[in-house]
Amino acid sequence: MPRSELGQLRYQEQDSRLTLEQGLDEYCEANPGRVNPTTTSTAALGSYLANHDISHVVFGTTTSLRGEILQDTWTFLAVDVSATQYVRDFIKEEEGKQIMADALSWGAIPVLVGLVWNLPRLAWRSSRMHKKWPWKGWEPYLDVPLADIRREFGIRIL
Repeated sequence: MPRSELGQLRYQEQDSRLTLEQGLDEYCEANPGRVNPTTTSTAALGSYLANHDISHVVFGTTTSLRGEILQDTWTFLAVDVSATQYVRDFIKEEEGKQIMADALSWGAIPVLVGLVWNLPRLAWRSSRMHKKWPWKGWEPYLDVPLADIRREFGIRIL
């Protein structure tokens, strides 16, 4: 899988010329063990995971524990979904509860402490965005290069 000079995936480059769909393909290829939104037991969880994964691509985050915490923070600050709805829609499904339980561990503590250093940057970058990324209704952007999406919304990835 091609990587940038910094060793990151191409969708993680600020000025990536990949379209959103190509970025999603790269993200999925790099994360084969992830829950596939199309094979979950409920349509609601599948929709949630698709929205979440698209957000990973748009904001250039990984699926490491640190990346997930950063992405959740981006979502609370820069996506047009309420924190209540975001959490409620995830944990109301048994698969969502299991994913959450698997992610939470003592290993999360250092990552959460590290978030303290990134939170001001995330808050600043979110406040500088021109508009929030849509939680739903992002499909018209699938053929748009990530660089153009990030420019339109004012997204500066970390």
